[in-house]
Amino acid sequence: MQFVSITTPENIEVKYRLAGVASRVVAAFIDYLIQGSVYLMVLFALAGMNDPVKYLESKNSYFLAILLLIIASVNYGYFIVSEMVMNGKTFGKKTLGLRTIRKNGQPMDIKHSLIRNLFRIFVDNYLVGILMIFFRNDDARLGDVLASTMVIEEEKESLYRYFDHLSEDTINKLTEDEKQLLFTYINEKDTVQIDQEILQQKLIDYFTNKYPDTDEEILRIIGS
Repeated sequence: MQFVSITTPENIEVKYRLAGVASRVVAAFIDYLIQGSVYLMVLFALAGMNDPVKYLESKNSYFLAILLLIIASVNYGYFIVSEMVMNGKTFGKKTLGLRTIRKNGQPMDIKHSLIRNLFRIFVDNYLVGILMIFFRNDDARLGDVLASTMVIEEEKESLYRYFDHLSEDTINKLTEDEKQLLFTYINEKDTVQIDQEILQQKLIDYFTNKYPDTDEEILRIIGS
């Protein structure tokens, strides 16, 4: 099991578990099965037409262009839309408990998703980029290297179950990055290789300095 150290903007060092080759391959297989199912539905739709060959051969028809657009959207758009909607996850990654993040520990944005998935189609699908995984210590494929992203094993439990116990005022005062910071802390504190007391104190200092009237609810989460 490999770890990578990330220093957050709050100057807290966190170590993530990198996803292994086997789990990434299985996740990709699930994603390709989903894509294949969509392609099958398109084929069944074609088979249900009176004369699909006629449409494909027609130079005056937009049918072929629409068909190619559907294929490109499924092949390329599936991964991008999934990663943006599910915070760095596809259905395959979600099943295996994996997530893609930037190498600085921040959530992936649309730019990074476009880059890594562009190389998935034109390079990795032909095994060139995937072969890099076996020759790199961080198990990164070419798309990840160029997009500065990495695939990690996601936390087993969610912080958001703690939010049920927080007041609306407390939740609203936290930024999304701060929620993500607490999420990471709660789920990683027992696995990261760092002194727990130091990590806990840094978080307390951060929140009490930024919010002088920090609610006891937040401090209880940090100390839980």
